[in-house]
Amino acid sequence: MCFSSLAVWLSRQRRLPYKFRRSLIKRLYPAMLRDFSFEAEYFDPSLGLRFRGNIVNYIDRLIYFCGAHEKFMLCLLRDYVRRAKAQSPQAALAYIDVGANAGNHALFMARLVSRVHAFEPYPRVRTQLEENITLNGIGNITVYPFGLSNEDATLPFYAAPDSNLGAASFFADHKQDNYYLGDMQLKCGDALHLPKIDILKADVEGFEKFVLEGLAETIRRDRPLMIVELSAKTRETLGGEQALYALFPPNYRFYYFAKASHDSGKYQLAPFDYARLSKLQDVIAVPQEKAQFLPLVSP
Repeated sequence: MCFSSLAVWLSRQRRLPYKFRRSLIKRLYPAMLRDFSFEAEYFDPSLGLRFRGNIVNYIDRLIYFCGAHEKFMLCLLRDYVRRAKAQSPQAALAYIDVGANAGNHALFMARLVSRVHAFEPYPRVRTQLEENITLNGIGNITVYPFGLSNEDATLPFYAAPDSNLGAASFFADHKQDNYYLGDMQLKCGDALHLPKIDILKADVEGFEKFVLEGLAETIRRDRPLMIVELSAKTRETLGGEQALYALFPPNYRFYYFAKASHDSGKYQLAPFDYARLSKLQDVIAVPQEKAQFLPLVSP
């Protein structure tokens, strides 16, 4: 067996840890990590989904090796939806994905809820998202070709290298190797008058504050479960702990992933502590009246 064939075989052995497989492939056949287009089963066979990508890109690489990017977050969302539906079996739940990228979260949630609203201004990854929607024949995802903010605007957009397309941002200094791509459109979320939303994910590389400000009325109206990425740039734009909490309505509880496995999807939540925040982290915010739906540990 040649090195390239061995590397492909090894990459598919999901019983082995992702970092171990990647390390071996880097030694056996490093070219695979620089350019390898694929179509692979997404998450697990029960979803009946496929994903097309290239493992040079960080998000696509985790989907290829582990079945999904941020598998632990997807498992948490799945477990939350199951509990919510057990309480109200006829409920038509909706999910809003701000910074949908190539669709890792949107494709997954399309199998769990009635409607997905996916916002993605970056044409390159949005095209990949639309291709994966078509590949899987999914009909309940609405793709919006713009980003969300606290006002309608057209702002400079800075693309990221092929190795991590998800690091693109509206901030020039978010990542050192990002580069100006062009101006892109943003809209105020509340002005869109979206129907009721139950779950919101915002991962927009430092722009989270403006997304939540623009959706303030919608959030107050619907009180969704929210997962918001807190990068160093996001914390800089916020300016402090109280500014973060002010973005949420009263009586929300806050958690973070104390344990999270890309390989198995297992997770454990712990109370969020802004003072102990030292790196990129997701804050999980759940309204008090829906806290019983949020598992703190993988079932």
